[in-house]
Amino acid sequence: MDPQIQRAKLNDTTDIVTIGVGGNSLPFGGMLLKCLEQGPKSGESCREYYTSPPEGEEGIQDKLARVEGEYIEMLARVHEAAPHAKVITVGYPAVLPEEARECNRLALSELGAIKHADVDWLRDDVLKQLNATIQRVTNFFGDTYVDVYSSSEGHDVCQPADTKWVEGICGDAADYWPAALPGTPLNCGLLGKRVTLVHPNSAGHENTANHVERAIRIALLT
Repeated sequence: MDPQIQRAKLNDTTDIVTIGVGGNSLPFGGMLLKCLEQGPKSGESCREYYTSPPEGEEGIQDKLARVEGEYIEMLARVHEAAPHAKVITVGYPAVLPEEARECNRLALSELGAIKHADVDWLRDDVLKQLNATIQRVTNFFGDTYVDVYSSSEGHDVCQPADTKWVEGICGDAADYWPAALPGTPLNCGLLGKRVTLVHPNSAGHENTANHVERAIRIALLT
């Protein structure tokens, strides 16, 4: 955390710190790609892969435990660097639908070939558990957790383009986003799209910004 703390210039005069991390630490994107790889294979699932992992692979419970430990260390260092600051942590939106069968398994603009059972597992046992971990550690430190999941339900990756707040495996994004993912067969450029790997679009960012702004305004009043 030291480079980030230094870059943010945190010190004893800092009033507010907002933090949005955790997903890349699992890493959620890497797990998504593994689920995509397992999707077309009969009799295999990424749920099984991460709950009973092969040798050398970190299972989901170990991943979540590691992230929890890293989050504790990170918040401790932030508080040490900015002892008088109100700290606000930000959870993750409803990337995945509440009903996996809403997803078109042929559409890379959604979740591609990922099995519906694995979509449900990723939602309940990975994404929701990650948010619960962030909230639990945040509460332990007496900080403020911003829930953006509840407000984004129904705007997940498998919704129509004018409804979704999250782009799919392949999605609409600026030209600086890669068209293909090195080391994998994934080439979204063939669809005229970019490799977005379930990142929020502008509407998703706006929703998060509104909730974070509200939390900041409340923190400054207290």
